[in-house]
Amino acid sequence: MTERPDPHPQDVMDILKHKGPETRIAVVGASNNPQKYGNIIVDNLSKKGYTILPINPKEATICGLTAYPSLADAERPIHLVNVVTPPRITLKVLEQVAALGLDHVWLQDGSYDGAVLDYIAQAPFKTVYDACTMVVSNY
Repeated sequence: MTERPDPHPQDVMDILKHKGPETRIAVVGASNNPQKYGNIIVDNLSKKGYTILPINPKEATICGLTAYPSLADAERPIHLVNVVTPPRITLKVLEQVAALGLDHVWLQDGSYDGAVLDYIAQAPFKTVYDACTMVVSNY
C-alpha cells in the first residue's frame, strides 16, 4: 500500500478563495439531474461566481452552461478539476488530467477509493480529497 498524500494541500484549497470568473473549475461528472451532486455542485459554484466548465460526454449544456465531452475539449485555462464520478471512472479522469498537464484536482466524496488514492500518491498533480468544494468555498 502506498503512503497516502496530504488530503488537503493548501495551494489547492486556496484556489476556492478566489471567487470570480477568473477562477475556472471543470466539473467532471456534471449532470442535468438536479438530484445528483454533479448538478448541485455546478449550480452551487456557478452561483458563487466561479467560471464552471461542465464535463459530460452526453450533454450539450448543464445548468445553462456549455458542457464539454472531456477535459481535453474544455476551454483553457482550467485552474481546478473537480471530480464527481465513480472511482473506476475517476481513474480514467486522473490519467487524462496527467496527460493534459493540469495541476490541481478535487475529488468529491464517493469519487475515490483505495486505487484512486494510490494513483494520486504518485501523480504529477496535487489533489484534495476528504473535503467538499461547496463547503470550503463558503469561507
